Amino acid sequence: MPSTKNFRELRDEARLDPERARRIDEAKLRAVSEITTYALGDLRHALGVTQAELAAMIGKSQSAISQIESGEIGLSLGLLKSIVGELGGELEIAAVFKDGRVLIDA
Repeated sequence: MPSTKNFRELRDEARLDPERARRIDEAKLRAVSEITTYALGDLRHALGVTQAELAAMIGKSQSAISQIESGEIGLSLGLLKSIVGELGGELEIAAVFKDGRVLIDA
């Protein structure tokens, strides 16, 4: 019978190898950057929220929101989660495999 591991066990195991940990961190930054560049502005527009309003909600400047949306500056998963929460949503990230998906606690 094959043994299975939950996501936290897999993550912790991967983090033991510095090279894997570095690649994971780089992939997370790329994913967040892509999400931000292509989706955050569209989401904000769809909800009828201005950059200035969103900035006030999360304690940032309007300029920072503009830079985030254009991809000029990076965005952490924590800040993205906060932004989505302030807009009334909940951020979910899933690892999708051919035999199923694992919801990742962002």
